[in-house]
Amino acid sequence: MNTSLTDNQRLSLKMAAQWFATLCAGDVTPQQNLKWQQWLAQSEDHLWAWQRVESLQGQLHNMPGKFSYQTLNHARQQSEVTRRRVLKSLLVLLGLGGIWKAWQTPAGQGLLADARTATGEIKTLRLEDGSQLSLNTASAADIRFTDTQRLIRLHQGEISMTTARDPYPVSRPFLVETQQGMLRALGTEFIVRQQEDATRLTVLKHAVEITLRDRPSQILQVSEGHSVRFTGNVFDEVTANVSGAGSWSKGVLSVSDWRLADVIDELSRYRHGHLGCDPRVANLRISGTFPLKDTDSVLDILSRTLPVKIQTATRYWVNVVPA
Repeated sequence: MNTSLTDNQRLSLKMAAQWFATLCAGDVTPQQNLKWQQWLAQSEDHLWAWQRVESLQGQLHNMPGKFSYQTLNHARQQSEVTRRRVLKSLLVLLGLGGIWKAWQTPAGQGLLADARTATGEIKTLRLEDGSQLSLNTASAADIRFTDTQRLIRLHQGEISMTTARDPYPVSRPFLVETQQGMLRALGTEFIVRQQEDATRLTVLKHAVEITLRDRPSQILQVSEGHSVRFTGNVFDEVTANVSGAGSWSKGVLSVSDWRLADVIDELSRYRHGHLGCDPRVANLRISGTFPLKDTDSVLDILSRTLPVKIQTATRYWVNVVPA
């Protein structure tokens, strides 16, 4: 398969993988979105490469021989070194060996996670202990239940957890691990969002205990109705939950007196490309409940209820501007 690729296609594949990892990581800036859109529109090779990288996960299912998807799935249960070696071999076989470095990022690892969602997708799973795990848009997590613990490892995106009583004779702690620390559920319902360089915890019921990755002696218990952002070594101020926290798990965005810019920023997580808000209308206030499966219809509602219009360059480049 390698011999069928031109030099331009190989280069395009490398760039597409790097952009894919960047866009999947969350908290993408408008400048990054603009550069990605400009790159995508530059040539047919770029569009072809982007489509191929997006479909790579599906290609892994169909590959024959010793580098099949079954081999990769088995490797997930072995050491991390083994799993990485199998993935690297798969990428080489697909002619994508040059993008291996991009797949070693959290976003790249997320593409092989036990549970994952595409941009705009929301998924709910029932775990073996009866707990409910919901994944928000562009999210990925591993599920690791053993005899001693119940662990969710969040690679990217956002999850909502509703824990169940452990059926094991000896109760196992329910843990969520992020890049910045370990969270321990205290009989609870909560939301965890992995940001670019921090984690945000939102507690809906009961409480959650956080241990920082770089300062394990620093432990914070967050109670019901509160949220906190933290890095690997410091906690930000604990604040009250915003209105509509967790409404995404029901497929809607519920807001009460939100700034329009904040609504647009949240909607942008559910679609590819750039969705921006002109500073001149950023502070307009809005309340309501909006479906997340169809962001275009939400934008249409906004244009009919507020003094704004939707400015569209392409389907990947949209701005909300004054009417």
